[in-house]
Amino acid sequence: MALNYTTKYSPLIADRFKQQSFTEQYAGKKYDFDGAQSIVVYTVDKAQLGDYNRAATGSRFGTINELGDTKQVMTMTQDKSFTFSIDHGNSADQVNVKHCNEQLKSNWDEVCTPVIDAYRFKVWCNGAGTVKIGSALTKSTVAEAIMSGSAAMSNLLVPRANRVIFISESVYILTKLASEVVGIDTLGREAIRNGVIGKLDGMDIVAVPDVYLPTGVSFIIKHRDATADPMKLKTMRVQKNPVGIDGDVGECRFYHDSFVLDSKIDGLYVYATAAVATPTITLSGANATIATISGATIFYTTDGSNPKTSETAQTYSAAVALAVGQTIRAYAQKAGTLNSGVAAAIRT
Repeated sequence: MALNYTTKYSPLIADRFKQQSFTEQYAGKKYDFDGAQSIVVYTVDKAQLGDYNRAATGSRFGTINELGDTKQVMTMTQDKSFTFSIDHGNSADQVNVKHCNEQLKSNWDEVCTPVIDAYRFKVWCNGAGTVKIGSALTKSTVAEAIMSGSAAMSNLLVPRANRVIFISESVYILTKLASEVVGIDTLGREAIRNGVIGKLDGMDIVAVPDVYLPTGVSFIIKHRDATADPMKLKTMRVQKNPVGIDGDVGECRFYHDSFVLDSKIDGLYVYATAAVATPTITLSGANATIATISGATIFYTTDGSNPKTSETAQTYSAAVALAVGQTIRAYAQKAGTLNSGVAAAIRT
């Protein structure tokens, strides 16, 4: 006589591994997008310093010019959503193992959070003011590379407070082996919960999965205020028995974006093994010539604005004539490769 064995379904769900957001704690939250898709941020130009002229018959402070400004338009584009249903019949046949509200939260953690983090890292790295191209790091060189990056930011007058190092897991192994890194045991449980796994040169170290960072990026040093990273809308809800469905429908929508502030691009430093080389600007008399790697497109401005975002940015094709005191700024991009940093030169 044949034996018919019973199949039993477990009331436990085998959830996938997930992690909290790596970027949220260090995202820029100062700018308010409520009620608008776009906002305009003005940066006031700096005054020109000169000598006080005690013998002048006019203004002894110098020539009076109206103080100008540059503007950056930030327009949100990332409007994302997902939905699913849990039929009451299917739920009953599976010992009611699926609960709509729990699955909404699980999908937020497993699907949405990694997408938001990876998007922010892409924007931050491609918008950085300094992109250092170097060889693959080792445990003997990683600490020096990070401290050199921090020093480069300090030399550009970026405050030391509120800096963080986002480092790939592969490079973090090397960082952990470097004797200069403060051990995790000094940070306390609160720091560990926030994803911090060490300190170097006074900065928190946050290790992130390699796939979150653009290809070739080993680490990025970020000042919190260098970016605007709005989450304008985050909706998660359960529709009970909507028309046409005997069951629950989960719906999620989130509206977010990320922007590098033009006036604070120096607050982002990237170390990468592969990127477009930062252009070289050569001044000869009134003319400026710009060069970078073959196949890359160079964009430049002559009004002091950031060529990565400015409405006045032009594509470089030939030498650019500059007036005395005029600044030219340039960067280069190539499809499939990390953008270069921004180079600048002023005609004296």
